Amino acid sequence: MSEKFEFPKLYTEFAKYYDRLENQYRDYPRESQWIADLLIERQCRDVIDLSCGTGNHLAILRKIMPQVNLIGMDASREMILLAEKKMEKVPLIMSDFLHFPFRKGTFDAALCMYWSLAGLNESLVRNLFAQASYILKPGGTFVFDTESAEGIKENLLNAPFIDGFFNDPEENIAVIRANFSTKVEPDLVDWRAYYLLETDGVSELKTDRMNLRFYSRNKLESYLEESGFKVSKIFSGPGVDYFEKSPSLYFIAEKV
Repeated sequence: MSEKFEFPKLYTEFAKYYDRLENQYRDYPRESQWIADLLIERQCRDVIDLSCGTGNHLAILRKIMPQVNLIGMDASREMILLAEKKMEKVPLIMSDFLHFPFRKGTFDAALCMYWSLAGLNESLVRNLFAQASYILKPGGTFVFDTESAEGIKENLLNAPFIDGFFNDPEENIAVIRANFSTKVEPDLVDWRAYYLLETDGVSELKTDRMNLRFYSRNKLESYLEESGFKVSKIFSGPGVDYFEKSPSLYFIAEKV
């Protein structure tokens, strides 16, 4: 397969700002505890995070579940380097969704969190599910979340707004990120970000852009089934029962 995922600057050039800009959107301790409870209940011993980013989930899981063998994977070198600073004794591998460097039936569970599917088209999502199925043992657990096509926040489209900022006196830098996004198709958003960086009193404006895809529950269920998974449960948040028009979907699937 020649298809390739194109990285936005948020995962490369601006990766060093990632946590300070994005942490407002996630409750990592809560999500990690929910994941840990699930993995403990299913007696999972070998677990991989397929899109570990800067390692926020893994770092907490390492503390909660020291007895579990954890591995992190991400396609961004910059994100992997940041993750390495947060934890010890968790192997981290740079690889993408198209080329998993693992043998068949290696893991008891696979994670893919923080809306990682949003940057993938349908072909890449189906390939990810097939790869996840391949590396999981029979009965293995696949946990992921995604932005729901039913829950697109229309009020955040077609108008610019400030969605992140911070000031770091130690690095002598201030960063402001403005977001201006438009809907291209019913389930596709053109996400554009504008970073105003001020260092030593000098300002610089940089731009970033990516397509964000919002997947429906039914479509993802069909992709999972064709990859050999059975959906166990779908939530609207960590431990939150599914409700219509939910902005997010949290899937728990089992390899048949």
